[in-house]
Amino acid sequence: MALSKSHRLSLCLHRDRLTREGITSFGRFFTLVSAKNSDPSITVSRFAVLVSKKTASLAVDRNRIKRLTSALIESLYSSFSPQDYLIIPQRQVLTESYSNLSADLQNLLVKQGV
Repeated sequence: MALSKSHRLSLCLHRDRLTREGITSFGRFFTLVSAKNSDPSITVSRFAVLVSKKTASLAVDRNRIKRLTSALIESLYSSFSPQDYLIIPQRQVLTESYSNLSADLQNLLVKQGV
């Protein structure tokens, strides 16, 4: 299931701010960038998943990576503090087990102190 609209973050509007102000952590399967919400009235976590053609040349693979990452975000949603997050998955996400992916994302959250 996809993330609800209130939990999605538009990369067109917020990518520059996230890369400029955000804190970046690198894991085995994911890169996580987090930054405080730009609008103080927003009290939910917002997410964007960025999968480039360099990561997966086929659109089918890019969409599958996005779906897997969205499912991980939904399962770990209570672990995230209300911030803006940019998650950049690696190609290995396609072949790795769900439990390993979940553990890697949890480790990134611990690294960032979220």
